Amino acid sequence: MNVQCFGMLKNIYDNMPSKDNAWIAGGALRSFLVADKVKDIDIFSYDVQKTLSDFRSDISFELRNENEFIANFYKNNLCYQVIKKYSFSGPQETIDNFDFTIVCAGLGKDGVVTDPRFYIDNAQKRLVVKSLPKPLSTMKRALKYTSRGYLLCPVSLAKILKAIQERPINWENPSENEIEFYPDGTPSFRGLD
Repeated sequence: MNVQCFGMLKNIYDNMPSKDNAWIAGGALRSFLVADKVKDIDIFSYDVQKTLSDFRSDISFELRNENEFIANFYKNNLCYQVIKKYSFSGPQETIDNFDFTIVCAGLGKDGVVTDPRFYIDNAQKRLVVKSLPKPLSTMKRALKYTSRGYLLCPVSLAKILKAIQERPINWENPSENEIEFYPDGTPSFRGLD
Protein backbone atom coordinates (compact mmCIF):
# COMPACT_ATOMS: atom_id res chain seq x y z
CA MET A 1 0.00 0.00 0.00
CA ASN A 2 1.15 3.53 -0.76
CA VAL A 3 2.42 5.36 2.34
CA GLN A 4 1.96 8.91 0.99
CA CYS A 5 -1.21 9.49 3.05
CA PHE A 6 0.90 8.89 6.17
CA GLY A 7 3.72 11.21 5.06
CA MET A 8 4.56 12.67 8.47
CA LEU A 9 4.62 9.23 10.10
CA LYS A 10 6.70 7.84 7.23
CA ASN A 11 9.23 10.61 7.87
CA ILE A 12 9.22 9.76 11.60
CA TYR A 13 9.68 6.08 10.80
CA ASP A 14 12.52 6.79 8.35
CA ASN A 15 14.36 8.80 11.01
CA MET A 16 13.99 6.44 13.95
CA PRO A 17 16.64 3.94 14.99
CA SER A 18 16.02 0.22 14.56
CA LYS A 19 13.70 0.55 11.57
CA ASP A 20 15.00 -2.71 10.10
CA ASN A 21 13.39 -4.74 12.90
CA ALA A 22 10.72 -2.36 14.21
CA TRP A 23 7.59 -0.61 12.95
CA ILE A 24 4.90 1.86 13.97
CA ALA A 25 1.42 0.46 14.61
CA GLY A 26 -1.87 1.39 16.21
CA GLY A 27 -3.27 4.65 17.45
CA ALA A 28 -0.76 7.03 15.85
CA LEU A 29 -1.89 5.96 12.38
CA ARG A 30 -5.55 6.35 13.40
CA SER A 31 -4.84 9.77 14.90
CA PHE A 32 -2.98 10.94 11.81
CA LEU A 33 -5.72 9.65 9.49
CA VAL A 34 -8.52 11.47 11.33
CA ALA A 35 -6.45 14.60 12.05
CA ASP A 36 -6.29 14.08 15.81
CA LYS A 37 -3.20 15.01 17.78
CA VAL A 38 -0.68 12.17 17.76
CA LYS A 39 -0.08 11.53 21.47
CA ASP A 40 2.67 8.95 21.05
CA ILE A 41 4.13 6.60 18.48
CA ASP A 42 3.83 2.92 19.41
CA ILE A 43 6.88 0.99 18.24
CA PHE A 44 6.66 -2.80 17.90
CA SER A 45 9.47 -5.19 17.02
CA TYR A 46 10.39 -8.80 16.45
CA ASP A 47 13.61 -8.14 18.44
CA VAL A 48 12.62 -5.88 21.33
CA GLN A 49 16.05 -5.93 22.98
CA LYS A 50 17.78 -4.79 19.77
CA THR A 51 15.17 -2.07 19.29
CA LEU A 52 15.70 -0.84 22.86
CA SER A 53 19.47 -0.92 22.39
CA ASP A 54 19.21 1.05 19.14
CA PHE A 55 17.02 3.73 20.74
CA ARG A 56 19.33 3.96 23.78
CA SER A 57 22.38 4.31 21.51
CA ASP A 58 20.90 7.19 19.52
CA ILE A 59 21.77 10.35 21.47
CA SER A 60 18.95 12.30 19.80
CA PHE A 61 16.45 10.23 21.83
CA GLU A 62 15.94 10.74 25.56
CA LEU A 63 14.64 7.87 27.70
CA ARG A 64 12.19 9.37 30.21
CA ASN A 65 10.17 6.43 31.49
CA GLU A 66 10.59 2.67 31.43
CA ASN A 67 8.87 -0.26 33.08
CA GLU A 68 8.38 -3.93 32.26
CA PHE A 69 5.78 -3.09 29.59
CA ILE A 70 7.09 -0.01 27.73
CA ALA A 71 10.02 2.37 27.28
CA ASN A 72 9.20 5.98 26.43
CA PHE A 73 11.83 7.78 24.38
CA TYR A 74 11.42 11.44 23.43
CA LYS A 75 12.69 13.41 20.48
CA ASN A 76 11.41 16.87 19.56
CA ASN A 77 8.69 16.57 22.24
CA LEU A 78 7.25 13.43 20.60
CA CYS A 79 7.01 10.20 22.57
CA TYR A 80 8.24 7.03 20.88
CA GLN A 81 6.79 4.23 23.00
CA VAL A 82 8.67 0.96 22.51
CA ILE A 83 6.35 -1.88 23.46
CA LYS A 84 8.39 -4.36 25.49
CA LYS A 85 5.85 -6.94 26.58
CA TYR A 86 4.88 -8.18 23.13
CA SER A 87 7.02 -9.21 20.20
CA PHE A 88 5.53 -9.82 16.78
CA SER A 89 6.96 -11.03 13.46
CA GLY A 90 5.80 -7.93 11.61
CA PRO A 91 3.13 -5.26 11.23
CA GLN A 92 0.45 -7.70 9.99
CA GLU A 93 0.76 -9.99 13.03
CA THR A 94 0.74 -6.91 15.25
CA ILE A 95 -2.51 -5.50 13.90
CA ASP A 96 -4.09 -8.97 13.94
CA ASN A 97 -3.76 -8.78 17.74
CA PHE A 98 -5.43 -5.35 18.14
CA ASP A 99 -8.97 -5.12 19.43
CA PHE A 100 -10.65 -2.53 17.19
CA THR A 101 -10.35 -2.15 13.42
CA ILE A 102 -9.87 1.63 13.84
CA VAL A 103 -6.35 1.05 15.17
CA CYS A 104 -5.43 -1.85 12.88
CA ALA A 105 -2.72 -0.18 10.83
CA GLY A 106 1.04 -0.54 10.76
CA LEU A 107 3.86 1.26 8.98
CA GLY A 108 7.15 -0.52 8.43
CA LYS A 109 9.95 -1.00 5.95
CA ASP A 110 7.59 -2.64 3.44
CA GLY A 111 5.00 0.13 3.63
CA VAL A 112 1.58 0.33 5.27
CA VAL A 113 -0.63 -2.61 6.23
CA THR A 114 -4.20 -2.13 7.40
CA ASP A 115 -7.25 -4.13 8.26
CA PRO A 116 -9.70 -3.99 5.34
CA ARG A 117 -12.12 -2.04 7.60
CA PHE A 118 -9.56 0.48 8.93
CA TYR A 119 -10.44 3.36 6.59
CA ILE A 120 -14.22 2.89 6.45
CA ASP A 121 -14.64 2.40 10.20
CA ASN A 122 -12.59 5.52 10.91
CA ALA A 123 -14.52 7.51 8.30
CA GLN A 124 -17.82 6.39 9.85
CA LYS A 125 -16.45 6.66 13.43
CA ARG A 126 -17.58 3.11 14.10
CA LEU A 127 -15.98 0.74 16.63
CA VAL A 128 -15.81 -2.79 15.26
CA VAL A 129 -14.14 -5.59 17.21
CA LYS A 130 -11.38 -7.47 15.43
CA SER A 131 -9.86 -9.45 18.31
CA LEU A 132 -10.61 -9.87 22.02
CA PRO A 133 -7.51 -11.02 23.88
CA LYS A 134 -8.44 -8.82 26.88
CA PRO A 135 -12.19 -8.09 26.80
CA LEU A 136 -12.29 -5.87 29.89
CA SER A 137 -9.49 -3.73 28.48
CA THR A 138 -11.40 -3.59 25.21
CA MET A 139 -14.46 -2.36 27.11
CA LYS A 140 -12.37 0.40 28.72
CA ARG A 141 -10.98 1.35 25.32
CA ALA A 142 -14.52 1.40 23.89
CA LEU A 143 -15.43 3.99 26.52
CA LYS A 144 -12.36 6.03 25.57
CA TYR A 145 -13.23 5.99 21.88
CA THR A 146 -16.94 6.69 22.41
CA SER A 147 -15.89 9.84 24.30
CA ARG A 148 -14.08 10.82 21.07
CA GLY A 149 -17.24 10.45 19.00
CA TYR A 150 -16.98 6.82 17.89
CA LEU A 151 -20.05 4.57 18.08
CA LEU A 152 -19.72 0.99 19.30
CA CYS A 153 -21.72 -1.18 16.92
CA PRO A 154 -24.24 -3.51 18.61
CA VAL A 155 -22.59 -6.69 17.32
CA SER A 156 -19.24 -5.62 18.76
CA LEU A 157 -20.84 -4.78 22.09
CA ALA A 158 -22.41 -8.24 22.17
CA LYS A 159 -19.04 -9.85 21.35
CA ILE A 160 -17.32 -7.96 24.17
CA LEU A 161 -20.02 -8.85 26.69
CA LYS A 162 -19.97 -12.51 25.65
CA ALA A 163 -16.17 -12.63 25.97
CA ILE A 164 -16.36 -11.07 29.44
CA GLN A 165 -19.03 -13.56 30.47
CA GLU A 166 -16.88 -16.47 29.25
CA ARG A 167 -13.95 -15.27 31.40
CA PRO A 168 -15.32 -15.04 34.92
CA ILE A 169 -13.69 -12.33 36.99
CA ASN A 170 -12.51 -13.01 40.51
CA TRP A 171 -13.55 -9.74 42.13
CA GLU A 172 -12.31 -10.91 45.53
CA ASN A 173 -8.74 -11.24 44.28
CA PRO A 174 -8.29 -9.17 41.09
CA SER A 175 -4.58 -10.01 40.81
CA GLU A 176 -5.52 -13.62 40.04
CA ASN A 177 -7.30 -12.64 36.84
CA GLU A 178 -5.85 -12.93 33.35
CA ILE A 179 -6.40 -9.21 32.84
CA GLU A 180 -3.23 -7.24 32.68
CA PHE A 181 -1.88 -5.41 29.67
CA TYR A 182 -2.97 -4.78 26.11
CA PRO A 183 -0.76 -5.52 23.07
CA ASP A 184 -0.77 -1.90 21.94
CA GLY A 185 0.65 -0.66 25.25
CA THR A 186 -2.57 0.58 26.82
CA PRO A 187 -2.67 0.08 30.59
CA SER A 188 -5.12 -2.61 31.53
CA PHE A 189 -8.03 -3.14 33.82
CA ARG A 190 -6.72 -3.61 37.35
CA GLY A 191 -9.94 -4.11 39.30
CA LEU A 192 -12.61 -1.85 40.66
CA ASP A 193 -11.77 1.84 40.98
